[in-house]
Amino acid sequence: MRDTFGLRDDAAAAAAAADATADADQPPRRLSLVARTTISIASAVVAVAVVVAGAAGLLVAVSGIAVVTTVVLLLRTPAAPPPRRRARPGPPVENAPFRAYRQVAEALSWAAVSPRHYDLVTRPLLTSLAAARLADRHRVDLHGDPDAARALVGEDVWHWIDPAREASRDSQPPGIGPGTLTLIVGRLEKI
Repeated sequence: MRDTFGLRDDAAAAAAAADATADADQPPRRLSLVARTTISIASAVVAVAVVVAGAAGLLVAVSGIAVVTTVVLLLRTPAAPPPRRRARPGPPVENAPFRAYRQVAEALSWAAVSPRHYDLVTRPLLTSLAAARLADRHRVDLHGDPDAARALVGEDVWHWIDPAREASRDSQPPGIGPGTLTLIVGRLEKI
């Protein structure tokens, strides 16, 4: 640094010597030609903007340079790696093409667990099957005309598919036995 008389300050000279020693250990970093050209163009744009529009031009030029710099940096940022594909396939499923069959078989399997499980899982399935069979074969609406549906299904099976019957709260085994379930399904097949 120079003071007002043009003489160099001793403290500043010592700091400059220390910086020179520290820089001597590392090779000097040089900007690439593209970086130097870009900095020169940006400086020229800022200078022209200040001369033409003053402080407003400076604000617009610096904002524009910031936007361009941000876009360039975003474009140069490497993309995230693609997500890894699952290496192993899931466990094999029996009867995979027959999803409806599996759903019916599962609903029927809950009948043996408890009366509550029958009423909440199996009975809705059997009731909808009975409603479809009665509507298709006899033009009887199970929900609209339960007396005609009861007559066609039979009193012994009606108790097990009655949509108006309240669901059991008994969740203790045993549920509906295979004989009763076979009777219900057999009757639905006949109607």
